[in-house]
This record gives sequence, C-alpha cells and structure tokens, in this order.
Amino acid sequence: MMEIDFLLPGEGKLFPVEVKSDRYKPHASLDKCMTKFKGRIGQPVILYAKDILEEDGILHLPMFMAMFL
Repeated sequence: MMEIDFLLPGEGKLFPVEVKSDRYKPHASLDKCMTKFKGRIGQPVILYAKDILEEDGILHLPMFMAMFL
C-alpha cells in the first residue's frame, strides 16, 4: 500500500508530494509510487523541515516553499 500525502496536477502528469515531520524518515511509499508509475508521474517532492536538496530524483523542499508547488 502507498500513502502519498498529495497528488498535484500539472504538465499532463501528477506530481506526488509527501510531507515529513521534523525527523526525516524513509520515503518507501514515494519510492513505490515512482517505480509503479514511472513515466506517468512528474517530479516527486518531499516537504520537510530542512534545506533544499535533490537526491535520487526527488526534490526535497522546506515546508515554507509549499506555496510554490
């Protein structure tokens, strides 16, 4: 089972978004989503309490940047 927090529409694809608490945890659901729907989803995003980072094809953004999605 996958627990993706939000799916945002755009550019003919859906963009999966996960929101993490202060402590960064693994993102198994997002990884499953990326594997299962490869080619049909846009840039995956994790909103969390730290700095901007792009790692393993996932864009990590501070929570205050959610308004720019």
